[in-house]
Amino acid sequence: MDYLLNKWLGKGWVNISTGLQHAISGTIWELYTNAFEHGQSPIGVFSCGQHYPTQRELHLTIIDFGQGIPTNVRSLGQNLTLDSDQALQWAFQPGNSTAQNGVSRGMGLNLLQRFMIKNHGSLKIFSNDGSVTIKDNEIRYGMHAVDFGGTLINIAFKCDESYYCLTSEVKDTHKQWF
Repeated sequence: MDYLLNKWLGKGWVNISTGLQHAISGTIWELYTNAFEHGQSPIGVFSCGQHYPTQRELHLTIIDFGQGIPTNVRSLGQNLTLDSDQALQWAFQPGNSTAQNGVSRGMGLNLLQRFMIKNHGSLKIFSNDGSVTIKDNEIRYGMHAVDFGGTLINIAFKCDESYYCLTSEVKDTHKQWF
C-alpha cells in the first residue's frame, strides 16, 4: 500500500486529491488482495507499473494464473449460470463481492470504472474467456474463444492537467465529481 500511495500514484503524475488517491490505491490493493486470496494461482501474482512521460500515461498491470474472476463469481449459488462476460458485469456492480468473511468489499471495480471514464484512461481485464474494456467513455464486455487461465488487469491513467477529487471533497456543487 505504501508503494501505491507514495511511489506510484503519489508521485504527482496524475493530479488527484489525497482522498481520491487513497480510494484508488485502496481499490488497487483490493485487486491484489483478491488475486492472492481468491485467485488460487499456483505461481503467485505478477505486477509491473510504468510512467510514460511522453505519452502522458501511468500504467499498472496485475496478472495471476489462477481460477479467474468468472469462476469466483460463479462460486456463489445465484451466479452458477452466468457466462464469463456476465460474471464480469456482476463483479463491476457496486456492493457485489465474492468475499464470504463478512468484510465489506465490492466497491473497488465500480470506483475504478467511474474514474477511468472521467480520466479518459483505460482499463482492460481478461479473465477466463471473458473480458471488459473501459476506454473512450465506453464499457464493453465480451466473450473470447481463447480462455486466459487466470486474470490479467491493465490500468492506464491519463496524466493530464485536470484535477480529480471525490464529491465529498468539493464545496462548489458545480465541480462535483463522484
